[in-house]
Amino acid sequence: GERGGKGKEKKLTKKEQMLADIAAKKNKGVTSKLDADWKELKGALATSSNYVAKIKDLDDFVRKCQQAGQSSLALEVRLRKLDECKGGWEEDRSARSDNMKFAIMAFECLRTILTAHADLVQGSTEAVAQQARLDVIETMVQFGFVDSALAMASGYLTDPKHKAKRKEMDEEVADICKSSRSKLSVACRSSPHFQLEHMGHLLPRPPPKTQDPRISSFTPDDWQISLLDAVDNRDSALVCAPTSSGKTFISHYCMDKVMADSRHKDGV
Repeated sequence: GERGGKGKEKKLTKKEQMLADIAAKKNKGVTSKLDADWKELKGALATSSNYVAKIKDLDDFVRKCQQAGQSSLALEVRLRKLDECKGGWEEDRSARSDNMKFAIMAFECLRTILTAHADLVQGSTEAVAQQARLDVIETMVQFGFVDSALAMASGYLTDPKHKAKRKEMDEEVADICKSSRSKLSVACRSSPHFQLEHMGHLLPRPPPKTQDPRISSFTPDDWQISLLDAVDNRDSALVCAPTSSGKTFISHYCMDKVMADSRHKDGV
């Protein structure tokens, strides 16, 4: 390379350039088709009132976007899914239904948006990212979780170069808090409380780390090991954990331990 410089870029061979051109053309064709398919799908969604079917169609389309590496379009589709989930929840609330299905689906969609598109949502100035931030905050406010919404908003656009965009977002967030508070309330005091009460089976769990000789069928979580120790030590314990987290196994362990104690043949 040139002294003190970055050096010359390697020139592609005719074959490499041809392959690069073919790949670019193919990618452009896939993107154009996805855009056309998305436009067609949005038209179909507008004429349907079946929220379950619409959400399924959106999930299928997100997978196509992911396969094509179109992250921004996938985010746009997920935002539309969030709207459909909220529409289903609003309809159920109006009918005074106890079914929390759509509220749970909306919250699960929120979580996916915040994890799968974290870089876009937190700091990008793309139009879809700006819309995502406002949609996420608005949904949390509508559900009644204003404190969580404001906490999330404080972590967006923190780069000083986005100061103007941040100020604009803060003004919009203030308007959302005034106009949308609890419009789709899920009647829970906090976001964690809602997830524990209704979404235990959907919450991500860290993989267990330590085998325990008292359990042969699976590797227990740390809290389960602590409870096994409490049972062995004949200590008292209060367990508060979501459905499907493993409370029943501990109960059986406790009963087996008591029934096997020769000092208390009646199990008391």
